[in-house]
Amino acid sequence: MLRPRIIVCLDVRDGRVVKGTRFKRLRDVGDPVELAARYEAEGADEIVFLDVSASREGRGTLLDTVRRTAETLFIPLTVGGGVRSAEDIGPLLRAGADKISVNTAAVRNPGIFSHGAERFGSQCIVASIDAAREGERYRCYTHGGSEPTDLDAVSWAAECQERGAGEILLTSIDRDGARVGYELALTRAVADTVPIPVIASGGAGEAEHLRDAFVEGHASAALVAGILHVGLADLDRLDFAGLAGLIPVVAQDARDGGLLMVAYATREALDRTLATGQVHFWSRSRKRLWKKGESSGNVLELISLHADCDGDTLLARVRPTGPACHTGEATCFGTVGSPANDPDAVLAELDATLARRERERPAGSYTVRLLDDENLRLKKLGEETAELVTALAKGDRERAVQEAADVVYHLLTALRGAGVPAAELTEVLEQRRR
Repeated sequence: MLRPRIIVCLDVRDGRVVKGTRFKRLRDVGDPVELAARYEAEGADEIVFLDVSASREGRGTLLDTVRRTAETLFIPLTVGGGVRSAEDIGPLLRAGADKISVNTAAVRNPGIFSHGAERFGSQCIVASIDAAREGERYRCYTHGGSEPTDLDAVSWAAECQERGAGEILLTSIDRDGARVGYELALTRAVADTVPIPVIASGGAGEAEHLRDAFVEGHASAALVAGILHVGLADLDRLDFAGLAGLIPVVAQDARDGGLLMVAYATREALDRTLATGQVHFWSRSRKRLWKKGESSGNVLELISLHADCDGDTLLARVRPTGPACHTGEATCFGTVGSPANDPDAVLAELDATLARRERERPAGSYTVRLLDDENLRLKKLGEETAELVTALAKGDRERAVQEAADVVYHLLTALRGAGVPAAELTEVLEQRRR
């Protein structure tokens, strides 16, 4: 089972993000490009961009705004609003969208799902369903929730899936912006009917509402908007809603996926982790809060924190500043997750060694000499680089490898002398390879 996703929704009108209640009384809350970048940095799994006035105004989606938003993101972007035919899907995908959400046009012509799936794949076709309760059923609405149809939401969801939709974005009009929790009966009814992922939308007011959507509503993902835009919640805390007591935390190296250690945390420890950006645990033997590396200096810098599918264990993706194990080993699992031939692991080990030399300052250390003398370390970096170029120019493979190793050592030493740990270098490289 995939970990439940937290998706941030940006309702856009005239190029600005807006938010209201039950699809009405919309107010400006910010720029979509800036908000998308912010929510990705805070840990959103996906972004949904909905042009809420396009269908009512009979126009296409704002391609330029979509393009500028997509350019800031590495996480998936779903775009909806103003998609009138399968021909409108291609330009949006080329503008940077990963998935296309369709509501009004699909009600008029359900063939848009089959045509879109045939041309672009069902994985990028999302059926957007806006529904309001009427007695024992839920009626579908189009045109941004303003026009009722004769469609039943559960039956329509099943038809959308049969025609090629790969995902259902299910919004409760009754709950939208009310912050009283998702319409769980509706979400569960649709999720239990269709085999594709269902996104619960409309009603999130606190972290526990997301957990309810996953556990009671059987949703694969939960969409949030208003409580983030106005600062009532943040993504870090939403991601581990409902956790209490002693919580197992698995620390994973964000660079190579290697397992580092397992320990326990309390909610207080999690709050300290989020507040400081360094991982804190609860010591069962000493019965107190402790920061990993508080005595050794080998802290774990937090990259992200996520709950598992059952909501009872956390995965902390981190960047270690030295060995994670108290024995001095890189991990508490020996060589598991830190292969000798893994370039990322080797680079991390080398940087950890440099950090120890800098901290312990052993007598006669060449590294300490370099760290203390800026002119010397920059001079040596230049010399080693020139020697590598010479070896490559001569086609001397064995010497080139040796000189390259010297360059890497002197490069990391020069960076550390300038206050730049190797983790920042690998982070940039990781971003560029995407």
